[in-house]
Amino acid sequence: MRIGFLAALLTTALTLTVACGGGNNGAESTLVSEGSVAPHFTLHGASGDVTTLSDYAGEKNVLLYFSMGYG
Repeated sequence: MRIGFLAALLTTALTLTVACGGGNNGAESTLVSEGSVAPHFTLHGASGDVTTLSDYAGEKNVLLYFSMGYG
């Protein structure tokens, strides 16, 4: 029984390590301070389209915020 539990625990740990990749998947992480200009970035959509932040330059700002918290 104990060996089965340890095997399951090891399998789960290995699966999570491989699935998470152990990092940021090669993406460069940059901290941005409040009030500064957003850095350029590119998003690849599920349908293969590519969107960049500069595509929305001059457009109105919209922020959608969904909270699962109380209140």
